[in-house]
Amino acid sequence: MPLVRSGFVTEIQLAEQVESSKRKLSGEVAWIRHAIGEDTAGDPAIYFRIFLKDSASQEETLAEVTNRVRTTLFKEIRPYEDLGLIPYFSFRSESEQASRSEPEWVA
Repeated sequence: MPLVRSGFVTEIQLAEQVESSKRKLSGEVAWIRHAIGEDTAGDPAIYFRIFLKDSASQEETLAEVTNRVRTTLFKEIRPYEDLGLIPYFSFRSESEQASRSEPEWVA
């Protein structure tokens, strides 16, 4: 269990929070994965890999969608405030995934 500011959090608790956030974004997000580690400065971090539906990945709405996803994850999980983790976000669309072969992005 990673040490956090307010105590300990289990991977199960964190996974439940991530899944709850995904359900709130189900019209735009196919799935969300996360990993805890250190960033390049050695600070504790949480990395989110977010797989967007193609309908949510249109150029004219992409900034709005990714902002909504980040905001929802910040509010639901409170990565910095409750966990002491710096959040990082990576987004990919269904079409983009179809053209790549990276196992960490496979659901």
